[in-house]
Amino acid sequence: MSRWEGVSGKIKVGMARVDEKGRVLIPLEERLKAGLRPGVELEVTQEEEGLFLRPLVPKPVRVRSGRKWGRETFPDAGEATFGG
Repeated sequence: MSRWEGVSGKIKVGMARVDEKGRVLIPLEERLKAGLRPGVELEVTQEEEGLFLRPLVPKPVRVRSGRKWGRETFPDAGEATFGG
């Protein structure tokens, strides 16, 4: 069970406020508990009970260095080293 679900599937965590520009203001304490940082994108869905905001999980970014992996790739691998 994730931190977003309770026995009935939902947990009330606090109150939020909509300002004059339509922004939803979530109290700091609730944002910290939920791990919401500035810039986090939220998915907004309309469900029978109302609107639901869920953080979007960013897709991993592929990085290509243009060279072969070196010793710095697994500096603390310990027993997880390969081919040795």
